[in-house]
Amino acid sequence: MDTVDGAPDAATEANSLAGERPRISRSIWHPWYAKAWWIGVALYWAGKLGSWFSPGLDTFYASAAAGYLNVVFLPFTPLIVLGLGYVGAWMDHYRWKWVSEPREELAPRRSVGGYIDPLADPLDPRSPKYWHRHNHNRARH
Repeated sequence: MDTVDGAPDAATEANSLAGERPRISRSIWHPWYAKAWWIGVALYWAGKLGSWFSPGLDTFYASAAAGYLNVVFLPFTPLIVLGLGYVGAWMDHYRWKWVSEPREELAPRRSVGGYIDPLADPLDPRSPKYWHRHNHNRARH
């Protein structure tokens, strides 16, 4: 449905995007490496449960290597890492891009007085110190 000026509205544009909407399951479960990681999570934590009954496993799960593996096989770790693929697919689907600001819009490297931030430099005309004086003088007149 078009609006009064003939431009398509936001709902029409969203529906006309090419391809099917990305699903999170395609990123966190369907790839082979995702399945391998989730199987590794299940095996690691099953071994942790078994360490209560086996002294050999208990010594492994008390080691420093197991401390690192706790982070790798914590269920939220693959969810977060594999979810980044979903974020990329979602951004591609809606035609979003990561864009940095142009160099002209970034602050200069140093201000007049040598400060990194020109707004913190009392000698720089871009400082709020001058904004206050300018607005105060303008209010008097």
